[in-house]
Amino acid sequence: MKNVKCPACGGKIRIYYDHEPGDEVYCDDCEKEFQIMSIKPVILESFDSLDDGYYDDDDNIFYSDHYEY
Repeated sequence: MKNVKCPACGGKIRIYYDHEPGDEVYCDDCEKEFQIMSIKPVILESFDSLDDGYYDDDDNIFYSDHYEY
């Protein structure tokens, strides 16, 4: 398990070893939800901003403002 800092409040978000991109995680303190965009490095996308980006089928990557750890 890896803990990352919540970009919203600084609380703890737990990333387990069996998590995969697309999984949902949340902050233990503020309960804000994030989607895992990448595991190595850990990139989290707030559900509030998922509508602000776009998915590139050629690169198989979702582009938008994200949080990288």
